[in-house]
Amino acid sequence: MKLLMKKFSMLVMCSMVLALLFNSNAKAQDESITDDQLRKYALMQEVIYIMKKDISVELNLMIKAQDGMTGQRYKELAATKGDQSKLDAIEAKEFEVKFLELTDQMKTERTEVLKMVNSELAKKMVGEKGRVYKRIKEAIKTDADLKAKYEEIKSGLSLSS
Repeated sequence: MKLLMKKFSMLVMCSMVLALLFNSNAKAQDESITDDQLRKYALMQEVIYIMKKDISVELNLMIKAQDGMTGQRYKELAATKGDQSKLDAIEAKEFEVKFLELTDQMKTERTEVLKMVNSELAKKMVGEKGRVYKRIKEAIKTDADLKAKYEEIKSGLSLSS
């Protein structure tokens, strides 16, 4: 009887190990990245790129519209990152400091929206509540073939031209 129980226990254990192996193999197959998922990821990246570019365009328009402000002066002001001692060192005027605050606020607000859009697109467009997005993002870093396929898909989109 003990021998029978021992064999039965071994059989159950082997069955469990086999079930785990097949389950993990099926999971690995589920984790493969399809061309459609990669296309959605590429499209999403293009949309995010365009949104980032739009922040820069808006910033340049603000600089041009501000009396007494040039692109070069803005770069000097922005390099201080709002540090008062650095602003004093470059003799920043009160209107320049206020302008820097205004542009920083615009960039912060737009960046927050961009993050929210990125998150929603990753969850709803690419799929599986963002897991596919993360999987693709990581895989592109290490898989040269996948990265090449991604670049090919991305170049065919041409939204940002």
